[in-house]
Amino acid sequence: MGILDLNNIKEALQIAGKIEFYPQILEMQEKLLDQHKRISDLEAEKKGLVEKLEIQGSILFENNAYWIEKSGKKDGPYCSCCWDDQKKPIRMHPCGNPAVYECPKCKSRVVVYSSRDNPPRAAQFIPDYM
Repeated sequence: MGILDLNNIKEALQIAGKIEFYPQILEMQEKLLDQHKRISDLEAEKKGLVEKLEIQGSILFENNAYWIEKSGKKDGPYCSCCWDDQKKPIRMHPCGNPAVYECPKCKSRVVVYSSRDNPPRAAQFIPDYM
């Protein structure tokens, strides 16, 4: 069953002697379903754009990596290559040495250190050949 109860509409049209309008009603229902899908797609796109705008307003670039400031704390590191190229906040993962982080998508690496006063931050870029 779609947006309209087509069986009831078909019966009503037959009783009224107006069954020739049934194909038009089917066409209208199809258009309504298409519009409903379009609205859902646009809402999903809007949600993604709003999230990117929120990130854009709170992202910090520090020594070859991005950090997102949340509630006064830095979250990250996020890959600078992926953010700069596609505006996708790809979280970097520790690999081997807990101070070395790598992007799971593009394989960029950074060294992260922390001090007692500051949250972790990237110290230098490590080329892929290392």
